[in-house]
Amino acid sequence: MENTQLVIGVPGTWKNRTEIIQAIASKSEGFLMAGNIILDSQTNKEYQVEVYDYDSTLSDAFSNACRESLSKDVLTKINNHTHTLYVITDVRHIEDVINVVGVGAGLLKAGGIAVKIENSGVAHSKEVWLELQNNHEYSLIYSHFVNIVGDKNLLYSCGMQFFGLPDVITRSSLATKDAADLIDNFNLYNLVERPSIKNGETFSIGKSTPIMKIQLSNDKRYDKDNLFYNKFGLIELREKKEKSKFWKILNRK
Repeated sequence: MENTQLVIGVPGTWKNRTEIIQAIASKSEGFLMAGNIILDSQTNKEYQVEVYDYDSTLSDAFSNACRESLSKDVLTKINNHTHTLYVITDVRHIEDVINVVGVGAGLLKAGGIAVKIENSGVAHSKEVWLELQNNHEYSLIYSHFVNIVGDKNLLYSCGMQFFGLPDVITRSSLATKDAADLIDNFNLYNLVERPSIKNGETFSIGKSTPIMKIQLSNDKRYDKDNLFYNKFGLIELREKKEKSKFWKILNRK
């Protein structure tokens, strides 16, 4: 399976780079920073890190990405940040993503305020991220890393590349919430079961829900150098009235 890049951003109010290094060493519970590397001292795995100075647009970026889950107090703290640490690493399966959860948790314990997943546009508070560190259920990892974007006419997911899988897009006549549920259920089914999927096959999440025809394609939503680009492609779900080969109900928690 090919690797793909995952980037998370963690802002904080550290005074300078020296304070960042000291805070990580003393408070992160197992991580060390040297140069542009963060080291997990328990596994010896290295992660690339870049340190950026204050960004006046960062609070708005977190606000747009947090699904209204960040309080005004947290957004104010983000607006008053001094530096942001961007952790960059290659992932290929869910275990790698879980390891990134651990890195993010370490940086939060070392003074970070919140976490934003740059490749899918999702942000989480410190409390939510630390809870995720202790619960690695597939549905929770998925829901924290994958974003559903679009409008009533077109919805698609962003972030399935972290698991080595294509994203899903649909232009169905379903209500927005139902279309989002369809995408979530398909993505979770694909993540958990890893079925062999071919063009023309069908999928449904229930006996009374529409039958969707599967169309595989390359990701034409973004340029190849865009962080949101999915090298594993897209799965388009189109409504079709026939018996479905795949019938699976997986509820997003």
